[in-house]
Amino acid sequence: MRTKIFALLVGVVVLLSVTACSGNEENTISKSTNRECVLQNDNTNEERNLLMTEDIRFFKKELPKRHKNPFSIITEKEFNDLTDQLIGKIDQIDNKKAFVELNKIIASIGDAHTSINIWDGYNYPLQFWIFDGKVYVVNADTSLEEMVFSQILKIDGVDIDSVIEQLTTLISHENESWVLAMLPNYLQAPVYMYGLGIVQNENEAVFTVQKDGEVKDFTVSALEYGNNPNFVNKNTEDIFVGKYDKYYDYEYLPEHKAFCFEYNVCADMDNLKFADFNKEMFDSIGENDIEKIIIDLRSNSGGNSEILNPFTKRLKSYISKNPNVKVYTLVGRNTFSSGMFAIYRIKESAPEAISVGESTGGALDCYGEVKTINLPNSQIPISYSSKYFEFSKNFSYKNDGVGTFLPDVSIQPTINNYRNGADVVLDYVLAN
Repeated sequence: MRTKIFALLVGVVVLLSVTACSGNEENTISKSTNRECVLQNDNTNEERNLLMTEDIRFFKKELPKRHKNPFSIITEKEFNDLTDQLIGKIDQIDNKKAFVELNKIIASIGDAHTSINIWDGYNYPLQFWIFDGKVYVVNADTSLEEMVFSQILKIDGVDIDSVIEQLTTLISHENESWVLAMLPNYLQAPVYMYGLGIVQNENEAVFTVQKDGEVKDFTVSALEYGNNPNFVNKNTEDIFVGKYDKYYDYEYLPEHKAFCFEYNVCADMDNLKFADFNKEMFDSIGENDIEKIIIDLRSNSGGNSEILNPFTKRLKSYISKNPNVKVYTLVGRNTFSSGMFAIYRIKESAPEAISVGESTGGALDCYGEVKTINLPNSQIPISYSSKYFEFSKNFSYKNDGVGTFLPDVSIQPTINNYRNGADVVLDYVLAN
């Protein structure tokens, strides 16, 4: 199951490169020294407490000035009270607990594009997915192979429902689908559960699981950044959210007379620009007997919305000349941001297009155009939205979803589907 480790690594790169990017050497040294003081000390160090207090005050002042509308969900008074409370206990809590508390404040704004990256490089050698409200292990290091396909019941003795409830307070979201999309990443990184007090040791936790009716405990050690797990499932194909080997790919299925276009990231690949890829793809479409065109957006969580322009332009022309060809759009919990824009662009080009899958993690109308600021001392990056986009007003097509896009045909994959390697969403389209 694909994780969003790429997004997390971006934050690490930001942190590692901050001091190298300053034009003022003296300022660079000061930033580096302050960052080390914060991150290498705890609440018993007075200088660390002072620097952390400066960071929170900077956040309190700057985020409301920069964000498009930070107080659509939380009030300004609530925001100020929460930040003041955090400042008041900086000398009582360690860094990870402090940053988790700051994470809660940011998540309370209710904008999925506004978040903080506090990942410290540790990951459990497990991958998770949520099926029917339950947490399952869908991949594991070979040393933990017995855990694969098991249901998580407890983590360090804490009931999984409580774990999910607490982690949800850290996830910036506009709907429950995005919570489902992000929970596997928060479960995989122990810093979040440690900061919440769910686990007492960031390096190791006991997972209580159930598999085939049997309940067992497994002690799982976290891996440091740079140490990769030897996952049991070597197959890169992900049957629920796209293969994700490439930003985009296509495949012709002659037995179904179906052409599948997998669109995972709204960006150009270095070795094949999308415009060139699109020409190649439509050349292939023209050479084959086509009854269905399937656009898979289940793994598309955004990027540059304009990248898809060549496709939607060609699709509109193709459908006008081939009105009997059916168009399907596959969507899911990971469809987000510019991935949402793609749904509407496709619908405008092919009005009869049918959407299939889960409700999207992206909202119908949402904040976006993300910018980043770093806390001045710890240099922890915070992303925030600078614009608001109203898809519901910009497109003639309307959807009945509230805070999410509801597909025409709703299909919820199960753990048994996954175990059996069945892509029930794609199978539905191929069978209809």
